[in-house]
Amino acid sequence: MWLEGDGPFSRKAVEYAEQVASGSAPACQQIQQACQRFLDDIDGDEWEFKPKAVERVCNFIQLLPHSKGQWASKRETIRLEPWQVWVLAGIFGFVHPDTQLRKVTEALLLIPRKNGKSTFAAGIATYMAFLDKEAGAEVWIGANSKDQADACFEPARQMVLRSPQLVEAAGIEVHAKSIFSPGTGSFIRSMIGKPGDGSNPHCAILDEAHENDSSEQYDTMKTGMGSRTQPLLLTITTAGFNVAGPCRQLQVDAENVLAGIVTTPTLFAAIFTIDKEDDWTDFEVWKKANPNYGVSIQENYLRNQYEEALNKPAKKAALLTKHLNVWENSTSGWLDQRAWAACSSDKTLAELTGKPAFAAYDVSTQTDISALALCVMDGQTPYFFPFFFLPEGAVQGSKNADAYRSWASSGHIILTPGNATDFAAIKEQFEKLAAQFQIKGVAYDPWQGHQFAQEIQDQHPNIEVRKFAQNIGNYNPVMLEFEALIADNKLRHSDNACMNWMAGNVSIRPNSANHLFPNKPDKQHHLKIDGIVAALMAYAMKMNEPELIIPGIEFF
Repeated sequence: MWLEGDGPFSRKAVEYAEQVASGSAPACQQIQQACQRFLDDIDGDEWEFKPKAVERVCNFIQLLPHSKGQWASKRETIRLEPWQVWVLAGIFGFVHPDTQLRKVTEALLLIPRKNGKSTFAAGIATYMAFLDKEAGAEVWIGANSKDQADACFEPARQMVLRSPQLVEAAGIEVHAKSIFSPGTGSFIRSMIGKPGDGSNPHCAILDEAHENDSSEQYDTMKTGMGSRTQPLLLTITTAGFNVAGPCRQLQVDAENVLAGIVTTPTLFAAIFTIDKEDDWTDFEVWKKANPNYGVSIQENYLRNQYEEALNKPAKKAALLTKHLNVWENSTSGWLDQRAWAACSSDKTLAELTGKPAFAAYDVSTQTDISALALCVMDGQTPYFFPFFFLPEGAVQGSKNADAYRSWASSGHIILTPGNATDFAAIKEQFEKLAAQFQIKGVAYDPWQGHQFAQEIQDQHPNIEVRKFAQNIGNYNPVMLEFEALIADNKLRHSDNACMNWMAGNVSIRPNSANHLFPNKPDKQHHLKIDGIVAALMAYAMKMNEPELIIPGIEFF
């Protein structure tokens, strides 16, 4: 692709995008989509590509010295890799043809550990503060702790300290907690935890945002940018364990943009991970997720992490999260999340109408989720459809508030009025299912479930209704079968986002005989598992349906 007035960095960015989009360079689907989107913008008429802007930012960052490691000891300056040049071109290279203001005001970079993430972010922060021609440019580096904020702020501070020409030219003063230019009023500072109002950021960098339980930092920075003409809100992180948190939702939203489902031209996203169909035990896919493979992350280091994931199951989740950007709910979860994801299906309830089914419900307290699960049998294949009910009053103040609101807007949970469990709404949903399917059995948790069970039995005398006591004897057989179905890809679920979250939340507590029982992760009461519990009870009804019941075996 030829660009008028292009330079070496612009050409490098385009070459990288072309190689990835064509499939000649290894990359996951999200990076392929992002590269194609980049090329489409260059070829299109809506945005103007400015090679000079790309050369300016790349040249500046390559003048900055490394602040730690072997390159710092050798006093070497940063050398941008092709993927980094492409990212910078995507963020800084496009402007509106009339206003000449930058297209991108928000960016999400999901980059695995040891790929130079903090150094890259520090270079962007320094550029935005002192070279972006913005008077009084406020650059905030946000994180959940001082150590995490310093992981990006301190490299920026060291870069400036080791750049006397920059210090002199921009009149910069370097302090322990700020990098400040009195002449322009521009600065770089860190921001820990909940931000106060009143900031007017030109750039905000949210480092390791996966650790945030709420979106307060993000929201405060975004709303504070209202008076800036071309600000940048940059979220740069690895994946994490809070799939109900705001960072995971940012990724889901970005993936919808990359897939063309949602149009948000002001967002740039680069999500380095592996594809759903990739086998993580194949070391080659680890290279796909790590763009700085062979540069800042060496083969022997990455292979050691790979071997550890293979040989130490207890560490697998953490290693896949940090080095492959695969989100996990827990470091010790019961279900293999990639196997669970592979079982998702787009088959609808309507397509299965009239088939035999089994149901179960887990009714909650006033401040929790209630779950109704339907298991529809299509031949020998079970299809699971969950329905979640949550009082609106329980959302406010919950650690999961952002996720609950998002899932409610997408129809994955049902918010009911008031502060108490809406039994009428759950019963109404059950009646709809009973009219559509041949429901042969219903299981329920006896805690708070007796009255609803009696109503079902009274109105549907042909449906067998059984209490399901919450003990290992009842759970172990169905959990073993459920686990095997998922591992063999013989189970299907509706890809409900709340259910997926719960599937990752379930940990196990085997007894001395290694029998299984579902639990929430220790001391993580906000991680709910009700949907999986209801699904297990529903499938237990299938396993013990009347014609298959073994004499003497009964729920108790």
